[in-house]
Amino acid sequence: MNSSREVLGSLLTIGDEILQGDIPNGNAHHIAAELREKGFRLQHIFTVGDREEEIAEMLLHCTNRSHFVIVSGGLGPTEDDRTNAAVSRAFGVPLIHDSVYVKWLKDELADRGRPWTEEAEKLSELPQGALKIGQEMAGYFLEQENVPCYFLPGVPHEMKYLMARFVLADLEKRFPQRPHYVKRVLRFQDVFESEIGHRLKQVDVEAWNLEVGYYPQLREVWVALGATADDPGEARMRLAEGEMVVLERLGREKMSGYKDDPLEKVVGRQLLQKSWKMAVAESCTGGLVAQRITSVSGASRYFDRGFVTYSNEAKMALLGLPQELLQAHGAVSGPVAQAMAQGAMEKARVEIALGITGIAGPTGGSRDKPVGTVYMACATAHDSRVEKHQFHGDRETIRQVAGQAALQLLWRSLCP
Repeated sequence: MNSSREVLGSLLTIGDEILQGDIPNGNAHHIAAELREKGFRLQHIFTVGDREEEIAEMLLHCTNRSHFVIVSGGLGPTEDDRTNAAVSRAFGVPLIHDSVYVKWLKDELADRGRPWTEEAEKLSELPQGALKIGQEMAGYFLEQENVPCYFLPGVPHEMKYLMARFVLADLEKRFPQRPHYVKRVLRFQDVFESEIGHRLKQVDVEAWNLEVGYYPQLREVWVALGATADDPGEARMRLAEGEMVVLERLGREKMSGYKDDPLEKVVGRQLLQKSWKMAVAESCTGGLVAQRITSVSGASRYFDRGFVTYSNEAKMALLGLPQELLQAHGAVSGPVAQAMAQGAMEKARVEIALGITGIAGPTGGSRDKPVGTVYMACATAHDSRVEKHQFHGDRETIRQVAGQAALQLLWRSLCP
């Protein structure tokens, strides 16, 4: 059992644009992940709109129930930025001008040739007792009833800067006797989430002191493992032992890598190990697979070229497909995908190539070949694999999922 006290916090994100679905709540995701990595845990994440009374009510709710509170958003100079007024109302402190910050802000505006405005006046106001953090951006610290409260801007890059430079370091100093937490994410291919859930039921996570979660991610299933202990070495040992057990249950051959190992990286390493080069011929994905492969530094060592052959004429001219083949089977077919892969391999003189053709929609589908029908092939000098898929969703979803499926096919073809 862990003797360290678990440190629990609350996160409050503010903004009508989040509640109305205009922007995703990426700040909450980043803050939660950063805190967990340092051994802290959020017990609540709340989102409220730009209404002073609601922000104030939620602030009091959070400070009464948490060891620390983080607030993101509503600190700007415009009329709908109401976090400071809500802090004043909730904590019963007046808004005052921070003289040091006022001087810095006036000097900064003067250097830019800009006048002192009502917006600048509002920006320079802070709740009494607040400590300004990040002079060049909105943000401050305030302690309320021994509960540290961190008020961060909603602008993502500013929030991330203050989290890294101030919030995490301050929390670590205030709560040194917290449990140590380590996490690892394993990527699995060609296995369903339900199958993983069934197999992991056999793992006694409590006996291993493990946190286990799994979720689908663009045709992959990610299995997240977490271990907590008083000593960091013990936490890492528990995680390593737990990973071995999970791999035994799920099959090592199904795991392609860890969180930072997308398939484009994995297949790149496989190609380097074989000293092979590859090419890709794409139709419905429009170069997406080539873009993913070449997004990896050093891809020139194994990626030769990509063909985007959208029309039948391009397939014939660039890949050497016979017109009779296209007429007999149609551009969206297994034989054409196979011929595209073989044509790319021969034209580029490489050891392995992909061919992808399909109907991304929303138009172009038929009864026999509805929208989402995609054929793909992987060719080598000694083997050729062809797959048919029926994907669902809008045009971009079908393209993205088809690109992932093509990389999965390449990964399987390269596996020993």
